Amino acid sequence: MTPRAATFSVFFLNGAMIGTWVAQIPFVQERLDVSKATIGLTLLCMAIGAMIAMPLTGQVLDRRSSATVTRTAALVYLPLLALPLFAPTPALLGLALVLFGAANGAMDVSMNAHGVAVERALGRPIMSSLHAGWSFGGLAGSGGVAIAVALGVEPRIEGVIASAVLWLAAIAITTRLGGASAHSEHGSSGFAIPSRGVLLIGALCFLVMVTEGAMGDWSGIYLKHDLGAGASAAATGFAGFSLGMALARLAGDGLARRWGSGRLLSAGMGLVTAALAATLLIGEPAVAVVGFALIGVGIANAVPLLFSAAGRVPPSGPSLAAVFTVGYTGFIVGPPLIGVLADAISLPAALGVLCISGLAVTLLGSRAADAEAAGRRAAATAAV
Repeated sequence: MTPRAATFSVFFLNGAMIGTWVAQIPFVQERLDVSKATIGLTLLCMAIGAMIAMPLTGQVLDRRSSATVTRTAALVYLPLLALPLFAPTPALLGLALVLFGAANGAMDVSMNAHGVAVERALGRPIMSSLHAGWSFGGLAGSGGVAIAVALGVEPRIEGVIASAVLWLAAIAITTRLGGASAHSEHGSSGFAIPSRGVLLIGALCFLVMVTEGAMGDWSGIYLKHDLGAGASAAATGFAGFSLGMALARLAGDGLARRWGSGRLLSAGMGLVTAALAATLLIGEPAVAVVGFALIGVGIANAVPLLFSAAGRVPPSGPSLAAVFTVGYTGFIVGPPLIGVLADAISLPAALGVLCISGLAVTLLGSRAADAEAAGRRAAATAAV
């Protein structure tokens, strides 16, 4: 197995874990008999864990091999799914999600940093295809839950089995990540204020990942409770979203070379805005699944493009850490905020707010490439 294939597989494992978890959220809400706002606040605990772990992981990556950090994070994270699935109270669910979110944040940062390192070593864009691995994993994870529910299998049992299988796979796969690394060869640069270019990339990443996180955590609940879909059908919301992302990411690297990263980012987020608006206005389960798939197509390459741009703004370690932290804060903080809004104004109206963020990225997407180029020019000037 080549380092690129191993890195792709690590993305798949992480996506499968997330896909399994988000497909379980409606069942966790029902088992604990809590409101949308309460389940949203427990999801906020994932943000607390991730916000602690991500910048720390970014600093570790400036000192240690990204392959080593990725392997360690994966082996810690993948067995943890049982903690939120079996939490007996909302308070303990929140505590479990702090640990779960911290471990996921560490794995996410490290595997993306290693992906940038492998991309540099190969000398051509590969980040979209790596994120396709994550999307296929999300499809496999959520699809596994849907099949288990249709067969009458207890969702928590399916989750534990899936977690164990993913962990065993990680033991073998993470030994093949290769020698490419994102860490600095000239020592740690320490904590520093990000440049304006990195802040812009981070802000765009935040808006993109608010939408991505909301689709993951609320698509099933929207289908089941607002549109009246059955239990197994509700699990297909994230599956459709993941399928759309996976298929679009297979073509993402070629499209980025042909169109340029800024144009691809703006076009994709324009599709997200239109598809989400149509889904909410029509309000039919079958249309919603198709809509979530189109949203997946549109948003598919946004995160890989932004991560790749951040990784090319020197110094790469702190730049990656800053964008990862801001972006994934949106991924994890966004869904709880949607939950609070849903209790106040309804879930469809809360999801409709995401059309505004999608439109903002559509209009500002081309500036991400400009920010990357400016950062590289400034670094080159400073070096001289």
